[in-house]
Amino acid sequence: MKTCYLGTGGYVGEVASRGWPVPPEQCSREEAMRSMDTALRQYKLAEEAGFDWVSISEHHYSPGLMTPNPAILAAAISQQTSRVKIALLGPLAPLINPVRTAEEIAMLDALSHGRVVVLFLKGTPNEHATYGTNPAETREITQEAVELILRAWTEPMPFGWEGRFFRFRTVSVWPRTVQDPHPPVFYSGNSDESARYAGLNRLSLAIGFAPPAKVRQQVDLYRQAAREAGWEPTHDNVLYRGRMIIGRTDSEAEDIANRVGVRTGPAAPGGGQGGGDPTAGVAGVQFLGGLDSVMAKARELHDAGVGILDLGVAGGGVGRTLELFDRTFAPALAEVA
Repeated sequence: MKTCYLGTGGYVGEVASRGWPVPPEQCSREEAMRSMDTALRQYKLAEEAGFDWVSISEHHYSPGLMTPNPAILAAAISQQTSRVKIALLGPLAPLINPVRTAEEIAMLDALSHGRVVVLFLKGTPNEHATYGTNPAETREITQEAVELILRAWTEPMPFGWEGRFFRFRTVSVWPRTVQDPHPPVFYSGNSDESARYAGLNRLSLAIGFAPPAKVRQQVDLYRQAAREAGWEPTHDNVLYRGRMIIGRTDSEAEDIANRVGVRTGPAAPGGGQGGGDPTAGVAGVQFLGGLDSVMAKARELHDAGVGILDLGVAGGGVGRTLELFDRTFAPALAEVA
């Protein structure tokens, strides 16, 4: 099983406000520089810790994820690493110029010597508010953007594009991508419609934060659509994104989780915020525990069709987590097949 380190480029300084958007006055210029230095150092450590990929997402107006253009951070990572795949997971298609994005990713593929992977996403409602995108059109915009980018990477001659959302008199992307015909392209599979779209269009599949039963359901839909289109995906075509808190034992990991506010025990008296499934949803920690617990979850996901785990570190302690991952988890996960 391949593993991917999900970094954030997060702000390392103190921020008073919660919610979105956060006022820019709370961003120290010095801390912003230190934050980027920290992110680059962590990506380099992730390569040394045995991760096969590293990933960067696109987010706006937030200190937690300071990556409005993931390609810029990815370009810096490409010069600090030599082995890992660099995954843009992903550019938000409704917010971008798809031709410019095709050019930027082709540049990045050359800078990294052919190590780029990309997932184009439609984004969340708050992201759509960034540039005034109509939320009702984001799925169709994303699909047209993907089709245009793929053609821009593969068309040998200049061409024009007259679509519903994008119109370009001339498209002629330089440089060409190093990878032939283009970098691997993933598509979100969290909904039934998107899973089928990925299969029908020969794209790889990315699923985030779902329980294994839901993952299996989406992968089955994807594979069925792929067969209709005349091809057969492998485990390497399916990526799963989740958050992790790992320890030498389950007890150590649970202590860390409780310390940072992820409750793993019974519900707090009178309700509160305790109880429930600590692994559920975007705010959950899908990989929580020592080696045996994490490996059991990984094997369950592999049985559901997953071949790549995109893992973010929950609750801080990135250095400790990467060191433990290197010694214990990376060798074991590499053996899952």
